[in-house]
Amino acid sequence: MKLAKTILALTCLVLISNQVAAEEKKKDGVIAVVNSKEITESMLKAYQKSRGLIDNISQKQQVQMMIEELINRELIYQDAVKNGIDKNADVEAQMDLLRKNVVAGAMLKNVTEAAKISDEELKKEYEKHKAQMATTEYKARHILVEKEDDAKAVIAEIGKGADFTELAKKKSIEPNAAHGGGDLGWFKTDEMVESFGKAVEGLKNGEYTKTPVKTDFGWHVILREDSREVPPPPYEQMREQLKMRVQNLQIEDYIGSLRKEAKIERKSGNQ
Repeated sequence: MKLAKTILALTCLVLISNQVAAEEKKKDGVIAVVNSKEITESMLKAYQKSRGLIDNISQKQQVQMMIEELINRELIYQDAVKNGIDKNADVEAQMDLLRKNVVAGAMLKNVTEAAKISDEELKKEYEKHKAQMATTEYKARHILVEKEDDAKAVIAEIGKGADFTELAKKKSIEPNAAHGGGDLGWFKTDEMVESFGKAVEGLKNGEYTKTPVKTDFGWHVILREDSREVPPPPYEQMREQLKMRVQNLQIEDYIGSLRKEAKIERKSGNQ
């Protein structure tokens, strides 16, 4: 328990110290002193950023609470150092990894900020993404059973005129089938398991699958009730998502260039 608290304290302090280093170089206001160690306004600001806002708590209450948390963490940290916990091999390894994560994260931020993304680039990405998007939605029902033979028996009953919805209520092992009759509502096929989506696409409205469809959940009999075309979201609605996609591509290119120039050796037994 003590080690867990120490790791938590050290984690917070490393995050705080790295963010404090990025603050403007000016004299911090001191908000608390714990055994001669200062807790400053910039440390509080960094901690607030790492924690985010807390619902139903006033700003003044929030600040006071965070100051107390910083004091507690400083006390834990000091006690940990006093007891040599900071020299523990596991703690040192985690601290080293955490520091690298923080520094590497800052570097990636620099990479994406330096490569300014124009509206022209984002619109090109939008057109590319739009071409790949599914534009058809389907409305369907299904009956889920455990065995293929059970699904074949259901198909035979439908072929003899049995009502699909009533069969779903009686036969399907899907949790909501008893109430919903296997209703899946409207969906795009890329939101479903691949084999299920392909089966729906292969049907016409009003048709059901004449052979059982296998997924990880079991065996399905599917009735496609309806379909409709839906327009893709407008560019402005997707702009931030597109920006993140482009930034991710920039990061991939950056890491790829680093790997290309680096000498990487993988030791046998650790691959």
